[in-house]
Amino acid sequence: MKVVTAVVNNPLFIELQYFTLARYMKCEYEFLVFNDAKDWPDFSNGGDPTMRAQIEAKCVELGIKCINIPNDSHKTVTSAATRCADANNFILNYQLANHDKYLCIDSDMFLIADFDGAQYADKSAAILLQSRGDTHYFWNGIYYFDVPKMTRTALLNWSELPNTDVGGSMTQWLQQTTGGKIPDATAMRWNPGTYTSDDLYFIRHLWSLTWDASELPTQLQDRVYLREFLAADPRNQDGKYFAEIYDDCFLHYRAGGNWRGEGMDLHANLTGRLMGALLGDF
Repeated sequence: MKVVTAVVNNPLFIELQYFTLARYMKCEYEFLVFNDAKDWPDFSNGGDPTMRAQIEAKCVELGIKCINIPNDSHKTVTSAATRCADANNFILNYQLANHDKYLCIDSDMFLIADFDGAQYADKSAAILLQSRGDTHYFWNGIYYFDVPKMTRTALLNWSELPNTDVGGSMTQWLQQTTGGKIPDATAMRWNPGTYTSDDLYFIRHLWSLTWDASELPTQLQDRVYLREFLAADPRNQDGKYFAEIYDDCFLHYRAGGNWRGEGMDLHANLTGRLMGALLGDF
């Protein structure tokens, strides 16, 4: 299996993914980093044109294969979603040209419990559903593709559609793969595990700002440092956690690409706390 992430900033995220994968990944894997950082001053790198080179250097330091995404066109494209879709379509083309099993995780997503992929073993894909009105698709932030098993691959497309974000164009593949029997993404939030498909695994998750300590998965209850980080996140609202958890074993720090425009100082500070929380619980 290849574990893939696409990075636009913060080399420390790569380091944290590297160590948490080594700790909790219980099957053979290769970690691949797709480098989408800009080599010109940009909101995504906090105005630091050396970010692309910093990511390359971090991958060399850790012995990780790094593939640079051509992104000069983004000098005139300011939409974070359009940029993200471009990068993910580049990765998709790589996957289709290099058949393998791929677990793709967001640049600010980290394993926090043992994972062996057994729940995906008899499926061609694992996806996290999204819905915008009557348009159903799935998220690019975490998914599993067993490319040799997949069908209708010509329909795969991470581009947006009107009134959607990244992946809106996946609706056609999803409709045909499920025969139109697509669970409602919101309903799945409250009734996890009640939806099945012969070919697809539906990833469960705790949505940002909808959950608190009372819903922390049982296997994570004794993770003192993790609990402290979640509770102290300044982005929380009304006692609800900003970070997310997927299938009880992936933590999504969320918005680490600075698409919310919160500033790199905030993320630098929180990244340090996050690293202490996740490595401190080893």
